[in-house]
Amino acid sequence: MPFLTESNITLTFPDANGLRIANCNGYKALSGFSFKEMDACWYEQNSNTYWLFELKDFSSAALDKKSIEERSWDIAKKAYDSLCFFLSSKNQYPFAVDIDPCLPYVPDVNTEFKFVTIIHCDSSQRAGVQLINEKFRNKFKPYAELFNISYYAVVEHSRAIRMIPHGIVS
Repeated sequence: MPFLTESNITLTFPDANGLRIANCNGYKALSGFSFKEMDACWYEQNSNTYWLFELKDFSSAALDKKSIEERSWDIAKKAYDSLCFFLSSKNQYPFAVDIDPCLPYVPDVNTEFKFVTIIHCDSSQRAGVQLINEKFRNKFKPYAELFNISYYAVVEHSRAIRMIPHGIVS
């Protein structure tokens, strides 16, 4: 059964370890203050990894230089805020009491995080998606270094289908 369909992309998780940060009371308490979230998360128990997914449909969007920059900032903001959400839980800061109840697993010192934005687009926009990926990676790199995040990317939908494990993306 699909967990989420949005932006012409469907995520189907192999178990019940999926969540939408937007549904967490801890997130709801902060969302009115320009705090953003990624669309869905899945905890992969065997590898102690949280996969965070943002889904976008750019098939009718113009991907010019200005919009590529704006879109990369939006994607980065969602990743920064989602990372902070999980770090609050991982480090058991006081606000974690509002976050932990919605998590399938409270992150520990060994939990890995992977950030993936999946873009549904047409073939003429693939170069624009690659530019968004480059700009996002440059913006997120300091956070990835600080928190030992090995995977963070913006990928085109058909590529995500091939590369994300367990047949999650369709």
